[in-house]
Amino acid sequence: MLLARLTLLALAVFASPVDDWKRISPELELQFPADHGAHPDYRIEWWYITGQLESEAGRRFGYQFTIFRRGMAMGEGTTAESPLRARQVLAGHLAITDVENGRTLFAERLRRAGSVLAEASSTDLALVLDDWSLDRGADDRLELSAGDLAAEIGMELTLVPAKPLVFHGEDGYSQKGADPGNATAYFSWTRLATTGTLRIGGTELAVTGESWFDHEYGSSVLEEGVVGWDWFGLQLDDGRDLMMFMLRTEDGGYSAASAGTLVDTDGSTRSLGSEDFKIEGRGEWTSPHSGARYPARWTLTVPSEDLRLEVTPLVADCELGTAQTTGVAYWEGPVVLTGSRGGRGYAELTGYAGSMEGRL
Repeated sequence: MLLARLTLLALAVFASPVDDWKRISPELELQFPADHGAHPDYRIEWWYITGQLESEAGRRFGYQFTIFRRGMAMGEGTTAESPLRARQVLAGHLAITDVENGRTLFAERLRRAGSVLAEASSTDLALVLDDWSLDRGADDRLELSAGDLAAEIGMELTLVPAKPLVFHGEDGYSQKGADPGNATAYFSWTRLATTGTLRIGGTELAVTGESWFDHEYGSSVLEEGVVGWDWFGLQLDDGRDLMMFMLRTEDGGYSAASAGTLVDTDGSTRSLGSEDFKIEGRGEWTSPHSGARYPARWTLTVPSEDLRLEVTPLVADCELGTAQTTGVAYWEGPVVLTGSRGGRGYAELTGYAGSMEGRL
């Protein structure tokens, strides 16, 4: 605990200002497999997987696995520097939502990068954080292994893409503000067939389901006045997938940079601007942990596609407190779709327990 707090303090002291880092530009040209890996010339990056799983007996779960990379200083450093100075830091979040029992279990990790205990390859997707790992193999097959003895959770999963890689925005250039540099490189596998084992409370279960993979990186993401976002990754029963994010502003409105992507059954995509869809929060859920008040459910509409989706969490309490790693509380949980289409997916809500302004 103390080591993690000291590391977080070091991040605040030694972090280089945004202007020292490369920024994503509209001329972005992605190349694979290298761009599946880490980008140390950019300040922030994350690899993110969510999914819904079911045991052979029909028991339902949601899960999230995320590795964050935060650049603290540019370059390789010098021999005169203290070996304790962190130039790159990796943080990890692992959560399992147990639908049957209405609970979410969570574990986190934090380490300085550059050792066998914390590595992020820059040539392909190969991540290690203590005993957690995520690797890309042949045919883009992903192998995920993670667990935590104290939280009594763990998983070993194989994820196989059912659709091609999706590039959000303009060929992966996802603008998040009026300044062209306020952007990320953003791409996803929106539907992955998932098999493996899940451990919870001393019980190991064979599970199957579907997952969603995101990879984003950049240096300056949120413009001034943006306090957080509501993000949805949804898999519709008709075979289409839908990503939407609404950037919430401090005056209670939404940034014009809010956007989305509709993925057809064959993997072809249509970009959605903020004028093409609407997200309306319904009701309210108050966290017993942080006191933050979140929407209890949502109505999502895309008029041009005749979509009106009612989005409802499978479990209300999916707030994650990350005091030992990223230092924010956010809501991340599995949802079910009704309305004009059925389906399932995940929602992520930030900025309700404290503004994200200045953090990204």
